[in-house]
Amino acid sequence: MAEAPLPRIRKYIFDYFEAYAVAPVLEQVMREFNLSRDEAADAFRKLQDAHHISLVAGTTRILMAFPFSAVTTPFRTAVGERTYFANCAWDAVAIHVALNKDTRIDSFCHHCASPIQVKVADMAAKSSNPKNPLVFLALPASKWWDNITNTCSNNMVFFSSAEHLDEWRSKSRTKGGAALTVDQTLRLSIPTYKQKMHLDYARPGKEELTAWFESLGLTGSFWKL
Repeated sequence: MAEAPLPRIRKYIFDYFEAYAVAPVLEQVMREFNLSRDEAADAFRKLQDAHHISLVAGTTRILMAFPFSAVTTPFRTAVGERTYFANCAWDAVAIHVALNKDTRIDSFCHHCASPIQVKVADMAAKSSNPKNPLVFLALPASKWWDNITNTCSNNMVFFSSAEHLDEWRSKSRTKGGAALTVDQTLRLSIPTYKQKMHLDYARPGKEELTAWFESLGLTGSFWKL
């Protein structure tokens, strides 16, 4: 079996998401790269193992190509006339970093479901309604990849304010976690997302990420990979 051109397949997937806001299917990759079904499926599995994409369990259908979601989520990011679903609150912010284009995030408070809208440009939140929304990461960094679907779906969310986060914590008896501003989340995203759309993109390693966390003042056991 021929070795599939993984970097080009990875970029094809991400370029397709950017262009159409949906995931390509296996058959499209087969045709684009002249691969057999087994070769294309093997490439998808390798990309999943390398944490570039996540597949629907038991299938070769793309569920996530971080920061893009192939399914409807509460996290939407608009770039011009095109709207993308993101996997989580962090990814909704990170689309700006990945695409390097002005974005508008539309989501909801995880506590009360009130709308949240943030306009982002030049690596900063330019306006937001409500004024100070937060990105809440419930799981410590070492747990993010234990079950990435659960992490993104349930543990990286928006809150409309610190007060609503506190109310939710009290009612849900949730302890720990990290609450970040949108600007902090943008900076947090740089190593993982800044070069995401490039052919030679490589995910940063633990040492690089740990050093970046520390440079942002994110230290302690929560941020240990």
